[in-house]
Amino acid sequence: MLGKLIKYEIKATVRLFLPLYAALLLFSLINRFVNPFAINEPVNINLQMILRIISMTAYYILLVGTLVMTLVIMIQRFYKNLLGDEGYLMFTLPVKTWQHIISKLLVSMMWTIVSFAVAVSSIIIIANIGNLTNKLAEMIKAVRNFTGDTAFFLIPVFALMGIAFYTVMIYAAIALGHLFQKHKIIASFGMFCVLYFIYQLCAVIVLIILAGPVIGAITPSWEPTQHQISVFLLSFLILSGALTAVNFAVTNTILHKRLNLE
Repeated sequence: MLGKLIKYEIKATVRLFLPLYAALLLFSLINRFVNPFAINEPVNINLQMILRIISMTAYYILLVGTLVMTLVIMIQRFYKNLLGDEGYLMFTLPVKTWQHIISKLLVSMMWTIVSFAVAVSSIIIIANIGNLTNKLAEMIKAVRNFTGDTAFFLIPVFALMGIAFYTVMIYAAIALGHLFQKHKIIASFGMFCVLYFIYQLCAVIVLIILAGPVIGAITPSWEPTQHQISVFLLSFLILSGALTAVNFAVTNTILHKRLNLE
């Protein structure tokens, strides 16, 4: 049943994202040929310059809009689908509460990654970098040599955990805000601020404990070893995983036992 929920969620969101991605990549191609960064020509107000300004402005709006819309749609889908009028239907399905949350989480993470990939691709298209494959390979090799194999593997894992952590924290804030009788949206924003403050405080305490030796070694001339980088990333990963589990438990408990759709 979880697979069906994920499939339904993708169908409900794909029609919102694909036109946005297509428009962003289209304006990337336009700006690549228009060359808005050309500086070898006299600065004259003419039709070509106006077209460059318009195309680049449209691109920036689409770039920011893609990233913002990813966040907005993620919040909207969770709130309206589970805590709004649609919740009456969703919670009559023979599906456990945690499956609803997981389906929303996985699809949100998917679109976050795709949106970031499309945004980076659009920048690469405009930049028109020669020998891109070789340069990317050299960059990856340099990062791997600096961090070591363990930390190099932990970087993408930590990125995924970071996306999951912030997504579930938003879900928890919305669920907590929904417990209030009035001004639930404002309450949700307030709960997000409270959770963020608490988790930042926890992060400082836990990281001092887990990564104390690494932090204590930091000096103006400090150069981290591969082992220290691995310890630091692993500490963040453990902390993010624990806090994500807490956020998930809070969200699941509220939706399962304290849900109020009135």
